[in-house]
Amino acid sequence: MKHVIPALMYSVLQAQGLPPGLEVPAGLDLKKGSLQVVAFDREFFEVGGPKEGTPVKIPIEGRAWRFILRSGEGRPVGALTLAERFRSGLDPSWTWEWKERLVAKRTVDGRELWLRGQPGGSGEIRLVVVERGQPRVMDLPEPSLLPELPKGTEDFPYLPPWPGAKLSGSAVSRSPVDAKFPDGAEQIVLLNWIDKEYALPQPPSAYEFMVVYRSALVRAGWEIEGALQGGTTQIQAAYRRRGRDLRATLRLMGDAMGISVADAGAQLRGGSAPPK
Repeated sequence: MKHVIPALMYSVLQAQGLPPGLEVPAGLDLKKGSLQVVAFDREFFEVGGPKEGTPVKIPIEGRAWRFILRSGEGRPVGALTLAERFRSGLDPSWTWEWKERLVAKRTVDGRELWLRGQPGGSGEIRLVVVERGQPRVMDLPEPSLLPELPKGTEDFPYLPPWPGAKLSGSAVSRSPVDAKFPDGAEQIVLLNWIDKEYALPQPPSAYEFMVVYRSALVRAGWEIEGALQGGTTQIQAAYRRRGRDLRATLRLMGDAMGISVADAGAQLRGGSAPPK
């Protein structure tokens, strides 16, 4: 039996941005402050089960909701009881892909959503829902034929920050890179870097940052030389076209990001590597 939600309560839940087609089952409440929504992310949903053979993990990309439902009785209940309340109260527009693992799918009006639940301690069940979708597309301008030196208050003309970002600082640093000189010599040299930091009022997920910038860089002619996704998400890239040699590092650090660029071509223009 479904939990009958008063009209006022239902409007509040919708205002909080719960996924379409998902109502709170009987005996469960939305935990205050638990709802997190990101524009684009990736989650894996396990389908199959003992009868179907080896389970398969399906990656789903798109808008993601993460939140917690808890016992509405004001006291903890067992994980099995919690899971059964959720199963019995799930809207029939959802189809179970693996009922025992609380994995379900909903396809209505061309919108495909996947759901996964995980009962936890203290009478709570953690839920993630992903609506399949495409990442945003970012177009990067091509670097000009001549070196660009943006002022402290300016962005790099060919490497814009994430949409909505606010420039919070600009500095110059020195860091080593691998360089190949016109005479064929290869050597690690110190270069001057311009570092710019930005505040992100609406930061992307680490996955969205990586997917969008990697795709944009490659389309604009950059080569990806390294990528790291973890506590700090980082992309290292190089642009070696039209007589330019640019090195760039892009970092995502929670609600902030940084872009660092070294114009290796301008700094190393000459004939041979410096003596060791």
